Amino acid sequence: MRVTEISRDDFNELVYSRASKFMERINAPEAFVVKGFYDSGRIRQLRDAAFQTGMTSEASWHPLHDDCPDYHRLHDNYPKAHVKQKMHAFYYHGWYPHNKNKFDFFSDIFAMKNFLAGYPEKEFLGNIPSERYIARVNIHHYPRGGGYQAEHIDPVGKHAQIQTLVAASEFGRDYSTGGVFGRSAAGAEKQYVDPYMKPGDMLVMSPGIHHGVDPVDPHVDYEWRTNDGRWMILPIIVSSDYPNPEATKPVQVGAAT
Repeated sequence: MRVTEISRDDFNELVYSRASKFMERINAPEAFVVKGFYDSGRIRQLRDAAFQTGMTSEASWHPLHDDCPDYHRLHDNYPKAHVKQKMHAFYYHGWYPHNKNKFDFFSDIFAMKNFLAGYPEKEFLGNIPSERYIARVNIHHYPRGGGYQAEHIDPVGKHAQIQTLVAASEFGRDYSTGGVFGRSAAGAEKQYVDPYMKPGDMLVMSPGIHHGVDPVDPHVDYEWRTNDGRWMILPIIVSSDYPNPEATKPVQVGAAT
């Protein structure tokens, strides 16, 4: 997998003026690190707010139905998970008015996804789960001490032609080993991306390539109650937990750590 660093302006020109060429490169596969896509200070504020939520409220899990609240969950190799992982995840939903500022902030990403899919700019943003597809902002914290996500392939569909991940931590400062990788196929060389990224940079790649998060600083004790380790933010469109014959789920392609 090739990794290309690119400015925000050049990236937007590529997507909106040469969309077919852009998708050819994404599927090659090529990953883009878009430098300074968001203000690093604002990204750190979102990270810090999520961390405080995790420290001051109980972790829980809720199916993605119409009554699903915003919540946070401590993943710890849950046996029935589609993809094994150890991390602290925070879930924010687009149909709640109190999340409007958050979704407005990430509107450029949702608009880009919808443009590539041929949808209106704000498609899915106000959907409730019974409408089958919804917009979410996920914040993932992979703590030092072995936070990870097993190698997997995400669903590819009209609503999900690209994967977008916004860095909210810094390799070499918040953690020193592990992190996100991608590769063109099982057995191909892993390409690590975190060393290219600073908070506010955006990684764009195909959801259909093999990717995962190698254990973050596994040589220290696992501790999710500290605001370091690897953080990333994912503005995504996903299928709900109501029956949907078109819905697919992530597929793990390697053994869990």
